[in-house]
Amino acid sequence: MFTMAEGDEPIYNVNDRVPLGTTVLTILQHFFVLAVYMTYPVIISNSIGGSTDLTMFLISATLIGSGVATILQSFSKTGAGYLLPMVPNSSYLPASLLAATAGGLPLLYGMLIISGLFEMVISRFTKFFRIVFPNEVTGVVLFLLGIAIVPFAFPLFFGSVDAGPLDPASTVVGIITLSATILLSVIPRRFFKFYAILIGIVIGMAASVFLGVFRLETLLQITSLSVFWIPNPIGIVSYSFDFALLIPFTIAMICVMLKSVGNISLLNAYTKEGEKNTLKNGLMSEGAGVAIAGALGGVGIGSSSGATGLVVGTGIAAKRIGLGLGVFLILCGFLPAIGWVFHILPKPILGATLLYAVTFVMVTGIQSIASRMLDPRRKFVVILPILIGVSSAVCPYLYADLPKTLALFFASPLTSGSMAVLVLGLVLKIGIRKHRSFDFSKDANLQRFLMECGRQWTLDRMQVLSIANHLQSVANAGKPERLDVRFEPTGMLRAEMIFKEPVEDVPKINGGRGNIETEGRAVRASYPLM
Repeated sequence: MFTMAEGDEPIYNVNDRVPLGTTVLTILQHFFVLAVYMTYPVIISNSIGGSTDLTMFLISATLIGSGVATILQSFSKTGAGYLLPMVPNSSYLPASLLAATAGGLPLLYGMLIISGLFEMVISRFTKFFRIVFPNEVTGVVLFLLGIAIVPFAFPLFFGSVDAGPLDPASTVVGIITLSATILLSVIPRRFFKFYAILIGIVIGMAASVFLGVFRLETLLQITSLSVFWIPNPIGIVSYSFDFALLIPFTIAMICVMLKSVGNISLLNAYTKEGEKNTLKNGLMSEGAGVAIAGALGGVGIGSSSGATGLVVGTGIAAKRIGLGLGVFLILCGFLPAIGWVFHILPKPILGATLLYAVTFVMVTGIQSIASRMLDPRRKFVVILPILIGVSSAVCPYLYADLPKTLALFFASPLTSGSMAVLVLGLVLKIGIRKHRSFDFSKDANLQRFLMECGRQWTLDRMQVLSIANHLQSVANAGKPERLDVRFEPTGMLRAEMIFKEPVEDVPKINGGRGNIETEGRAVRASYPLM
């Protein structure tokens, strides 16, 4: 579980009712944040020489699939029970391009269905996720999300075309949009916090027109579009499968799942509304969403770090927004003008919006890492994957001659860094003792012993201090001889203190989180770990 800074709590929490006007405007803000990711269907269509009609079909099918998956996520029985929009995911992009160019869209659709079903199966085993995805691992993944955004967001922000130099006018538009959004978000009044992005986009559009980045004549093109259309899958949607692509799509699925573990953990900490099956149902719904998007003729989807950052940035976490957004996305799938809007929205505005939203995600990742007690092993688990991820963006030529399947590991900082932190996190756990004993006759410093245990097991710093204070108060209740502490990787710390004689009036656990019982000379306590 992530540790949020004091004062970080929603204005409208998960089950709160949100005024209609606030609901509509918040949905629009999320929609504009998600607009950035709708460029992925365009990229895939361009890779196979797709026509404008094919591109619009891919966008429409993806919008419908994203809307269905977002609605599923809004219910705790079918998803995470959070405002957790499902959008085209960059982790699927390298594998999707490989499938589309090798076997066309049918191969892409077939592999997406397999990937979605595979994630649904894995989601049933979330009780073991703490072993594989401890807080420092998900914190690194969240931080890498921001690094992975750099090659995509900054060219948009600076108006770079085809890896060319920045465009001065576009750069000014990006700076104005981002500056306006940041300044509005720090104004104490709720109105500006809620709608900082939406107002920032309006200001950015005005700057785009004034500086010539956007021409008003472009709006006249909308007259040639039909108002409503039903995407026609005939001749486009069919399915095939290739065992050779299992590895790249499995890599993509793991990266998407890691990202969602981080996003759901962030929402758990922020809203404090997480339930026992929140993560399990969230990943199950995400897998179903990927399979549905593939079946409909869309592209690979997953949770959005930008949208999660927007939840924290605005303070609006109500799941009713997710329901409304899901319905709106489905409706947009039948409106051809929406796909057209994605094409005309000035790129510097998209880049500024994405940079603003991802800031909150990266900060949460840093806070998560900083909250843990890291021994020398875990320091390498945190730093080396970040360096490996950065190398994918800064030195891509290092991996240019690798076999295609292996090169997919280094397709982005997110894929390389996520796989590195996952592997290192498991390997460097080998040899760590799960049981420690403390002899009161040989050492009087109980707190130092427990802090050493906290570093070895990478526990939350504040929780270890709380546990140490409680066990010290238990020890003060009598004449202790020995303390046995056992760490369970699934999320529990158990302690047994043996006294020379039975004790009474054993102090209760602070905050009521945990259980304590007395049996003869033994006092046993269990502490659920954060």
